[in-house]
Amino acid sequence: MYGGSAHRTWCAPKMKSPSTCTAYLAAYIAIALSLWTASQWWEKGLAERSGDPIVSPDGCYRLETFKPFWVLPNMFHRKPHPDEDVPPKWFPLWGYPGFYRLYDNRNGELISENKIYDLETAGWGIDWGEESGFVYAGMILIGPNVPDCMGDRPTARAAPQE
Repeated sequence: MYGGSAHRTWCAPKMKSPSTCTAYLAAYIAIALSLWTASQWWEKGLAERSGDPIVSPDGCYRLETFKPFWVLPNMFHRKPHPDEDVPPKWFPLWGYPGFYRLYDNRNGELISENKIYDLETAGWGIDWGEESGFVYAGMILIGPNVPDCMGDRPTARAAPQE
């Protein structure tokens, strides 16, 4: 027996009051949620560019690859599958974690940024949206084509109306 009690609680033995235990638990949960929220930003916000940008053949798009900034080892990050119907894997072995940013190469505007995937599933090359209207790297959806450059084929832009 510890401290004259027939049972042990989840709270530290020197904390007598249940409200003290509850306060510590609430603080722990708040800190954990804050760190998780911050990590969602810093994974991509502090990411390192990997390799040179890829420019589409007709020059409409620029694709940049990034390696996420992870504090924990790879195996502690869920691994989503590019097919949204397949559930993510827990404690996976990552081959090459990364994500893409798709830009309009003509004006530098960011079009889209995708989730962090294992980029080994992108091994089939880049599809600039000739058939689908979306840019893909293998199975990974990167983003939509812009209206005036569908399938990486620029069209004449309409003159601004006055």
